[in-house]
Amino acid sequence: MPATTGMKGAGDYDQHSGAQHSGIQALQDRVDDAVAKLPLPAPAQPVTALDLGSSEGRNAVRLMAAIVTGLRRRTDQPLQTIYSDLASINFNQLFANLEEARRAGLFAAGVYPGAVGGSFYGPLLPPGTVHLATCFNSILWLDRLPAVPLPDGVAYRRPLPTRTGLAVSPPEATAAFTRQAEQDLVQFLECRARELVPGAKLLLASPGDTDQIRLCDGLFDVLNNACLDLVAAGRLERKGYERLTMPCYHRTVAELLAPLEGEDSPVRDAFTVDRAEALEIPIPFLVEFRRGGDVAAYAGAYTGFLRAFSEPVVRATLNQTEGELETVECLYERIRARLLAEPERYSWRYTLVAALLTRR
Repeated sequence: MPATTGMKGAGDYDQHSGAQHSGIQALQDRVDDAVAKLPLPAPAQPVTALDLGSSEGRNAVRLMAAIVTGLRRRTDQPLQTIYSDLASINFNQLFANLEEARRAGLFAAGVYPGAVGGSFYGPLLPPGTVHLATCFNSILWLDRLPAVPLPDGVAYRRPLPTRTGLAVSPPEATAAFTRQAEQDLVQFLECRARELVPGAKLLLASPGDTDQIRLCDGLFDVLNNACLDLVAAGRLERKGYERLTMPCYHRTVAELLAPLEGEDSPVRDAFTVDRAEALEIPIPFLVEFRRGGDVAAYAGAYTGFLRAFSEPVVRATLNQTEGELETVECLYERIRARLLAEPERYSWRYTLVAALLTRR
């Protein structure tokens, strides 16, 4: 079973995923390059594009519209656009977004959308049927949470040799999280290697780390400190806090490419690397705050962004359903209060590690 059920539903993730959309926009030239160079099947066959980790679809539909526009410059053959995510996500909202896009004229005749529910750590489509696959902001989520405690934090923090004095997770956590992330990525790439035709393109982009930037700094500090506030106030049991661990791992570019370079890796010869890099992405609500200084708007937008992807994990850890949100509501209100009081303390840097690959 996946370590998370997906993002917060009912349109909430759509509403609060502007930062993720900024990341997609920053890589639009990589998307265009992939579309221009991917192999086309026989004229009577459809060109298939697969998005992995589509969530409720607002960003994914926009991305796919750009892909369709690029493909239409090359061919008038049928286009099959497939959106995928865990079976537990809100597919109703995805279909609503697709219908809205159709009515807005984003997809002309000859475009056939579909959806598949399932983890991308397993097979999703038949072998040799996909010509382009994209995955934005999703492969940071681990398939399984390592069975190692993080008693003093809600997220794994890698060591940064170039920055001493910063909090890090214990060595046993580093070993366990690194091993799980390695296994997950190999499994992901094995599945995509089976699904992609020779010459097909795979574009991966995920929130990640560099030698100078650790993405969790600031972002998960405010979640962690708010949890500790609730523990101190008797609103959250210490054991509950110690169980709360975000099942994510922020890879470096080197870690993203490692399965393609390892001597014993099952995907060593599966892909060539067209380009790989790390990019720092402007965070819309942080940019707006520094431009206009509206602390309340900043705190609200930041809290909504954090809540949209963290609440399902928080609720599952605390065994609280949608109808029993007293502690959850209190937690996110505390996050907002901390952001109001010390907005700069919890600023963070959004780094995407990205790779454009070609199936051999």
